[in-house]
Amino acid sequence: MENTLDTQNKQQLLAYELIANTNSSFFLTGRAGTGKTTFLRKVQQLVDKQFITLAPTGVAAILAGGDTIHSFFGLPMDVCMPGTMGKMNEARILTLIHTDTIIIDEVSMVRCDIIDAIDYTMRKTLRSTQPFGGKQIIFVGDMFQLPPVVKQGTESDILQDLYRTDVFFFYKADVIKRMRMVKIEFQKVYRQEDQNFLRILENVRLNKTTPENLMHLNERVCQPMKEDGMVITLASLNRTADDINQQRLTEIDAEEFIYEGTLTGKFEERRFPVDMTLKLKVGAQVMFTRNDQHKRWVNGTIGKVTKLAKDEIQVTIDDGETYVVPNCSWESYSYEYDKGERKMKKELMGTFTQYPLRLAWAITVHKSQGMTFDKLYLDLSRGMFAAGQLYVALSRVRSLGGLFLSHPIIPQYAHTSREVLAFASAYNDERVISNEIESGKAVYQLLSRHDYDEAAKQYLMIVQKKATEGDIKEAMQQAKRFLDIVICDEGLYGCVNTIPAELKEVNHWAPKFLVALLSLYANEYEQALAYADSVLVQHHCQEALYVMSRSLAKLKRYHEANAVNVLMGNVFEMSTPDTKVLYMIAMLNEEHIGDNGLNLMQELIKTKPKYNKGILSLRYLMKRKGLALAKTIDDPCELVDNFDSDITDLEFAQKLVTAREKTPKALEYLLRLIRKQDFSN
Repeated sequence: MENTLDTQNKQQLLAYELIANTNSSFFLTGRAGTGKTTFLRKVQQLVDKQFITLAPTGVAAILAGGDTIHSFFGLPMDVCMPGTMGKMNEARILTLIHTDTIIIDEVSMVRCDIIDAIDYTMRKTLRSTQPFGGKQIIFVGDMFQLPPVVKQGTESDILQDLYRTDVFFFYKADVIKRMRMVKIEFQKVYRQEDQNFLRILENVRLNKTTPENLMHLNERVCQPMKEDGMVITLASLNRTADDINQQRLTEIDAEEFIYEGTLTGKFEERRFPVDMTLKLKVGAQVMFTRNDQHKRWVNGTIGKVTKLAKDEIQVTIDDGETYVVPNCSWESYSYEYDKGERKMKKELMGTFTQYPLRLAWAITVHKSQGMTFDKLYLDLSRGMFAAGQLYVALSRVRSLGGLFLSHPIIPQYAHTSREVLAFASAYNDERVISNEIESGKAVYQLLSRHDYDEAAKQYLMIVQKKATEGDIKEAMQQAKRFLDIVICDEGLYGCVNTIPAELKEVNHWAPKFLVALLSLYANEYEQALAYADSVLVQHHCQEALYVMSRSLAKLKRYHEANAVNVLMGNVFEMSTPDTKVLYMIAMLNEEHIGDNGLNLMQELIKTKPKYNKGILSLRYLMKRKGLALAKTIDDPCELVDNFDSDITDLEFAQKLVTAREKTPKALEYLLRLIRKQDFSN
């Protein structure tokens, strides 16, 4: 890692720790030039995980080397109403199942309804109650840049009604509000070297622009001179930029050459990084739209066309060097999981080939996001309308000396969304990041091995530790994660040895709930029951009902526990089943109530096929009833025979572990028989 990451960059190392050693979702941000994209590319080479990269637009997806959000999840292009389920084919579903981490790039452009649709689709597809189906999501972007585009009228009205806000940033999503999302901001800038300009940019970004800042910026109100070389104009409107480019090209008295791009396979037109038809004249100002592998130019380098032929374009850049520009190919990828190699693979869908150039006398501020220019002329004739627009425009240029303004900047242009400023106030909270890394590292390897029982124990120990330290908020955070992970809790009773007395004195439902939870696993069932009941008086929640049911069962008040289970069952959703509730009701029904629980345990195994305790428990319950798996004589399987045999639970557990390691086909056959078994009677 020392040779590839900046070891002097603290935020980089924290982000690496979260990606490499936890399953925690988080937000990665940083002003322009802080190396977010470079860092993520390096991390994907360093960390042994299956990654996919998604972006909100076709061009952003191509630049990021990934797919679009809408394409991958099969989402509609309209507003995603609550319960919008993406249409994913079998290949995409398989890819999602085997993905460890999803990177969503340029997330500042993604609306909150799309994030909720992603969450809903993932939870349904993965049959999980956890946010995003339990997968790690890395949200990447700069919230101080331009906000998501929302059409005024019906679209805006629907979103305002759904989210009770008039700004629809990704973090307004309901799923984000239900989870703790760490926010890491990269602060070291690699792009600009003009320290005075950096300070001005930071003030513009944070809505702290001073009269002195404006004075320095407005000293740059001037027209570029011929000796300034090639300068690109940034305009606020598409029409303005297009008109400038076409007018300047028309003014050149020279032969026009037309270069047609070529397309192979499937490559959607809206993803084209440059025009299919490129019209040029000698003397035209152009911009490179792709980094050169020999580092002669980068995405955003400005040049002038100096020679044109049928199959040749020569461009001279600002340093005086002239280059023959080669054709470039951009690939459109789709992700696919290779069962044989057990690895994620990018499937090449299509290739678009064209010269990596576009007319560049002018470009819109919006399209300039992610680019860097040596010199730019900012057209302020129509002002700056959107929050963050001025910051995006100014941060495209490397230095104050390379900036030219058409009109003075007035204070109103330098405004930043209050929502974004409030969101940014929690960036780089070291205590929160430290807690996230601590809990994430404690369970990551366990969860990757599907050892939910030990992972739940680790979470419970953190709950006890944080409660003892008086950090109620963090203890509640980890208690929620414990209850998301735990399935069978029989191995947890007696592992809690400390219940802070201070918690019992606070008249708020959260500390009362912690007392109830810790009391349950300290074998103090009457106390757990009393505190759970007290919580429900103040705050109705499923978690307190769960503690109440388990306490009643431990006190052998089985029918009372069953009545509580009925209450939980009234809001139970089998498409995203709560596996701890499935397990608890299945065992209680079969052992003490006399109702059918086998079908519930069967559902648990369908949801968590890699959880051995579920298979062992189903075997135990079937043997109590003298049941065997329905199998065919023509297809013998030793593991299935062992399931139906009289060998001990310990012996069968070992055979199950061995089968997972050495004979996965036998295990899959066993699971297939379990899924097909009829337990309705």
